[in-house]
Amino acid sequence: MTCILVCFPGAPRPSEEAIRRELALDAALGRRIAELCASAQKPPSLNTVFRTLASEDIPDLPPGGGLDCKATVIAEVYSQICQVSEECGEKGQDGDGKSTPTHLGSALDMEA
Repeated sequence: MTCILVCFPGAPRPSEEAIRRELALDAALGRRIAELCASAQKPPSLNTVFRTLASEDIPDLPPGGGLDCKATVIAEVYSQICQVSEECGEKGQDGDGKSTPTHLGSALDMEA
């Protein structure tokens, strides 16, 4: 199978504003996922997180794809939070055995 990619110099390029909005959306999704995980008694499944996000009104989602376009970002952030939560389970718990929000939030240093 052969693929030929032709790039024209006059082709549209992503604007700085679009890139900033994309990064802001990724950061907002990361914070919301951290909130969902921190507020739960036990960590929710990735499917539960995705369904919860799908039921919310999230501004600036990509047109035509919506939240599905952000599935990779959601899965990566969720994975980071789960890793941090497991580490916190060993050393970063409060008196009740719950992971401290500070440790959960540190996995999401997504804002530049």
